[in-house]
Amino acid sequence: MRQKLIVTACLAAGVAAPVWAEQAPTNVVLITADDLGYEVFSRFTDGLPDLTPNMDAYVKGGVEFMHAHSNTSICMPSRSIMATGLYGVSSGMMGFMNLKDSSIPTLMGTLTEHGYQTGVLGKVSHSTPDLGYQWNYVQDYGDLGSGRDGKLYAKYTAEFIEQSKKAGQPFYLMVNSHDPHRAFHDPEDPRWADATQPSKLFTADEVVVPEYLPDTPQTRLELSHYYNSVRRLDDSFGLIIQAIEDAGVADDTLVMFLSDNGSAFPFAKANTYMFSSRTKFFAKWPNGDINTDYVDEDNFISFVDIMPSILDATGIEIDAEFDGQSFIPLLRGEEQEGRDYVYTQIDYKIGGGATPMRAIQDKEFIYIFNPWSEEGANYRNANEGKITEEWAASGDEVQLERLRMFREREMEEFYDLSLDPSSLNNLMDNPEYQAKITEYRQKLNDWMVEHKDPVLPMLAHRDNPEKVLSMMKTDYPKKFSLMPQEQLDKIKAKQEERRAQRDAKKK
Repeated sequence: MRQKLIVTACLAAGVAAPVWAEQAPTNVVLITADDLGYEVFSRFTDGLPDLTPNMDAYVKGGVEFMHAHSNTSICMPSRSIMATGLYGVSSGMMGFMNLKDSSIPTLMGTLTEHGYQTGVLGKVSHSTPDLGYQWNYVQDYGDLGSGRDGKLYAKYTAEFIEQSKKAGQPFYLMVNSHDPHRAFHDPEDPRWADATQPSKLFTADEVVVPEYLPDTPQTRLELSHYYNSVRRLDDSFGLIIQAIEDAGVADDTLVMFLSDNGSAFPFAKANTYMFSSRTKFFAKWPNGDINTDYVDEDNFISFVDIMPSILDATGIEIDAEFDGQSFIPLLRGEEQEGRDYVYTQIDYKIGGGATPMRAIQDKEFIYIFNPWSEEGANYRNANEGKITEEWAASGDEVQLERLRMFREREMEEFYDLSLDPSSLNNLMDNPEYQAKITEYRQKLNDWMVEHKDPVLPMLAHRDNPEKVLSMMKTDYPKKFSLMPQEQLDKIKAKQEERRAQRDAKKK
């Protein structure tokens, strides 16, 4: 159900800055990782090496959620959801699109209107859905050691906080690490010349291979390099937190940490499985009257909750509707209804055609609808490394079937997460689960109806695959139709520039 926040007296009266209570205003730091799977944390997986000591130590002073999810497990669309409190089907940002509907408020724009300084470190274009918005402070990829130098993140965090102090304003800082995004840290062939070295390196023998990936030498090698990048992320996290504490603002600052999506491996990022969307999520707020050293094992939260939660924490109310709701009461140990399920979607990846996926999941089950699925389909993304090549060359029946499933999928998938958390055994044809399948399919249908999802008509014709594929061409929105004109103009300009460069080379 949509949640509505009502306009405050100060905004209605035309006052730009908020009317603060006697206590100091709340600052907010949102730290995001890039492609960090939840399964690399000891809270979720046994037998892991010492991957994240800084995060493990820090989270003891705050609240951690065991069931936090990205609603879209791709970097830019997931950040668009954080910035609007709306699913992609609600905002129109169903992929790498900027905000076309100017009436939709954004988190950073709203905070600016209420007297906040706003800053962003890394992933700037992916974190700015409104092309007309100007942050008060910006440091991007090239300023941050390819987004992989913790000392630079700490330096600019301190600089922005000092700028906000001089301005006499509270602040919102979005800190986006580019770790552990591919290319992972290979100590024998490091990709990023200006990135720092991780404080610890890992070997293929130390990794814990998640069940959704076959345990092969290539998988283990890539996981070891991934672990190196995870450790460098943790190094950066520790330095960023130290900068906040050294600046003397930690007590009045709500710090939240999450990953934009799951890890960059086949079946994880850019899909709708549990390991695609589930994320490590924790919050710490010394002066916020929240629980400490508390693990929430029951409630599902997701990225549509980020904007309403931050507005709740800062005392800002606006006349807007959100798909999410504030989870601040959960941080204080209160109960909330509607925290039993999470809904996830995929539409457009950064390249290629549309591959819409829809899913509903809870602690027990997950139901997935893939209208693009057909025999001979060739789903691909940039997260495969050389793992799928190894599967194709293996001659192993299990690996070849896993590769087929990755490329073609099934139109409907249903998994018992209590027995099969890696979603290896599709139960769609199992007679024992038909009642549950019907129940979860109906819940997803109701969600689609509520949010006017263009995939809804396809779900109704799921028993007619040819009809569904035809509807993909007629009922599903084209990528460019979802983009604002300014974004289209930029794309056209880049295309013309590339064309001119090619013509110059021919001459």
